[in-house]
Amino acid sequence: MRGLSFFTLAALTLLTATGHADAKDKLRLGMSPEPFMPFTQVNAAGQWEGFEADLSRALCAKMDVECELQSMAWDGLIPSLTEGKIDFAIAGFAITSERKKIVNFSSPYYKERTTLVGPKGHDAPIATIDAPDGSGKVLGDASFEGKIIGTQTATAQANYLAKFLPETDVKLYDTADNAVADLVAGRLDYALLPDVIGKALVSGSQGADFEVKLELPSNAVLGNGIAYAVHKGDAVTLGRIDAALAALKAEKLLEQLDAKWVQGKK
Repeated sequence: MRGLSFFTLAALTLLTATGHADAKDKLRLGMSPEPFMPFTQVNAAGQWEGFEADLSRALCAKMDVECELQSMAWDGLIPSLTEGKIDFAIAGFAITSERKKIVNFSSPYYKERTTLVGPKGHDAPIATIDAPDGSGKVLGDASFEGKIIGTQTATAQANYLAKFLPETDVKLYDTADNAVADLVAGRLDYALLPDVIGKALVSGSQGADFEVKLELPSNAVLGNGIAYAVHKGDAVTLGRIDAALAALKAEKLLEQLDAKWVQGKK
């Protein structure tokens, strides 16, 4: 899937503002085809859909550029940015201090929370403790003795577990969907998930026996919203993206996308 344009993936889903863009008005946008709804997925017709897909179409139109899609695995997006293979990327990236060392971030387009999901039952409540680094209340190892927590690799959630639950048995997955699948199959005791995925699970057909155990307190490791990642040092592209996002926010597009894709108000 690497390097394919939106024309080759689906003729009607090219992220372009105009059919007459010059070469200098073309930007390479990295996206992952791995399902991450309500943010993005490639549907059965080969078309990209979801909050981030619609936002990116509108963003490229607002910038008046042709956005050439570079489709690749999620964990290859930031390396591709640092290597200069793409100009910017979108894939539910949480703005974290560690990521800011290697990429630039646009202004956030969504404020994401993190949920701990597990089976319904009368198990002991999940306790939070004071973080050793003084960053507020966090999960602690004591609540998860003998338990397995799953989450997607290379995410803010994975970094959180590594930092604050070093003694807990953690299983990492290439996608959040695979972590959910193992939770439903009984191979995990808990899954640490972005709130939209956790809440979608417990409200869906597979979620009758599951519940949100805890919505985690805000923490810098979990990020400060999600945003476009931009090649480090590319102030011009970053400025164009931020200006376009500001205009789209003023036009209430982000509210409309939230209502459509997150809240399900078609």
